[in-house]
Amino acid sequence: MQERQVDIAIIGAGVVGLATALSLAPTGLQVALFDAQPKPSTGPQGAALNEWDRRVTALTPQSIRFLKSLDAWLLIQESKRIGPYTEMFVWDSEGTGHLHFTATDLKIESLGTIVESSLTTKALISAIEAAPNISIHWGTRLESMDIEAKGVRFTTSAGDAVIADMTIGADGGLSKSRELAGMRTREWRYGQNAIVATVKVEPHHGCACWQAFLPTGPLALLPLANNDLCSIVWSLDDAISDQWIEADDDAFVAGLNRALSGRGPQVLEVSERQMFPLVQCHAVDYFKGRFVLVGDAAHSIHPLAGQGINLGLSDAQTLGNEIIMAHQRGADWCSPQVFSRYERQRKGDNLGMMATMQAFKWGFGSKNPTVTLMRNIGLNSVDALPMAKRWFVRQAVGAK
Repeated sequence: MQERQVDIAIIGAGVVGLATALSLAPTGLQVALFDAQPKPSTGPQGAALNEWDRRVTALTPQSIRFLKSLDAWLLIQESKRIGPYTEMFVWDSEGTGHLHFTATDLKIESLGTIVESSLTTKALISAIEAAPNISIHWGTRLESMDIEAKGVRFTTSAGDAVIADMTIGADGGLSKSRELAGMRTREWRYGQNAIVATVKVEPHHGCACWQAFLPTGPLALLPLANNDLCSIVWSLDDAISDQWIEADDDAFVAGLNRALSGRGPQVLEVSERQMFPLVQCHAVDYFKGRFVLVGDAAHSIHPLAGQGINLGLSDAQTLGNEIIMAHQRGADWCSPQVFSRYERQRKGDNLGMMATMQAFKWGFGSKNPTVTLMRNIGLNSVDALPMAKRWFVRQAVGAK
């Protein structure tokens, strides 16, 4: 067995793991990423309905600034496959409650940008390949892990034993590294599955997002770079989600249009669909010894506000900043004090967003007439009060 020594190991080379590695590049420390999957292909390229990635993210202006600092955003822009949105329409399908806000409410250019997940991954990989102190080991599974007093030792499917001064778990909601570290979590299923797909719409989307709160779960319509295409995320209760993933295209399109009830553009066609279960999970602690969690490995939430990836990128940025500051001072950059500062900064934001999503899920899923009345009054009140609306918009775009 070959033994490899690195300063920092990162388990998981998804968007958050890659961004964390890039944030650490200025330290000059040797950073190695390990991912169980093979290196992704070249990424999305075609313009046909089935040539768009079904998984997209709604990147906030804050996340975009971070990606710019990593020299990744320019690569994403050059693809000409990004969908900035300047308006959002939210309504309750069971009543009269509605909310409409725009980028001008915050005096900003856009509320955010819809980007295919595979495109963000591709850009981050390209940026990493230009960094001399970062390496990625694809198709390399984590097999065992021991957290020791002065570092973390783990073995991989490639037959290597890796010894790292610190290790970062960025391997998603079903994190194997978190499991091997024996870190406790609190988790529960929402009792819903999300169906994602690309749809053709008429008239053009006009750089707007639409979100309908239905008794069976929220439906979001997100604008892509092509002005007649949108991505959908339709969260559906377990009892009916199989019916909709198995429905033929005509029936599915008809169901979408009924759900939108004429509030958004009309859906004309749908791509192939994918479905995944919705689970909320939060690690009790974000670190153990010299092992630290980021992204969905630390917290995963309902996709109804599209904030999961933005929370993960904030984790990456905060952890990177804390390590860089300690390194520049000549302090122990992988000490409990560094990790505690990271956890204090991120846990409050993450728990706050998770609580908000749970409240939305409960409030809009309830069939109690009193709850229905109150949520409609609430939405309409926010829409009518400029200060309340600005606060709501700031939360939606991740502004402080």
